Amino acid sequence: MQDQTKKAKKNKRPLVFKPYTKGNVFDSAALKRSLRVMAYFFMFAFLYLIAGSALQFGNMFFRVLMNLMMVLVCAAVVYTDGARLGDSEVAFGEIAYTRQQTGKEVSEKDIMRCYHPLKGVMIALVAAVPVLLLTLPHAVTAEKQVYALQRLPKWVSGFSNQAEVMAPLQFYSRDVQVTVLDILRIVSRVLIFPFANIATVDNTDALLVMDRLSPLLASLPLIGFPLGYITGPRSRAMVHGDISNSNKRVQRKKKKAAKARQARAAKKNELI
Repeated sequence: MQDQTKKAKKNKRPLVFKPYTKGNVFDSAALKRSLRVMAYFFMFAFLYLIAGSALQFGNMFFRVLMNLMMVLVCAAVVYTDGARLGDSEVAFGEIAYTRQQTGKEVSEKDIMRCYHPLKGVMIALVAAVPVLLLTLPHAVTAEKQVYALQRLPKWVSGFSNQAEVMAPLQFYSRDVQVTVLDILRIVSRVLIFPFANIATVDNTDALLVMDRLSPLLASLPLIGFPLGYITGPRSRAMVHGDISNSNKRVQRKKKKAAKARQARAAKKNELI
């Protein structure tokens, strides 16, 4: 047991944190980065449309499991992008700090490119604005879904001259106009497709709850971005730790080789 503990400690990657220049939360570069995060929603909507209908399982356990896994996959994609950005901005902050310590000038633009713990949250919030604008109207105006009458089949037109047949069916002849809210409802349902699958169309009460929570549910994958972004300092510390480990191994090999040479030289001297 002790050997396993020692081995685990030996194999554990060391963390070497280096100082870095901290950037600003609000900067113009972060706004551009949020556009990239916004683009993920189009990708997720396309994924939901392609895979969503295939995940409408009759078994509740598998339906909930598979749809939540699809949401987690989307969050993982955003998490990876946030982690990449956090790592690169910490690296840039280390370079800026080194330049400042050596007396070189660091521009305000360069400082903006440096890491700040809350910048990931700000980028995610800006990226969520279009989603909120698209889903909030439907969330406010959502009503319990009920059965709506559709158009009559064409063969009924053969009875158009018979008043006793057509009079009760006049309701079907009304024109239904597609409104902006109808379009926003469709967009909102696409963005929360996995959760609509979990609720199912038959469960109108659960579906109404999903509609009410659509701004939150549609933005849920964005949580991955700030969670990934804040791993930047630790990610850089692991890189520096690996470099430090590598240098130590090189030094140990050099010392070992030097001792071996000394031992061979001493042995030669004894033979002489």
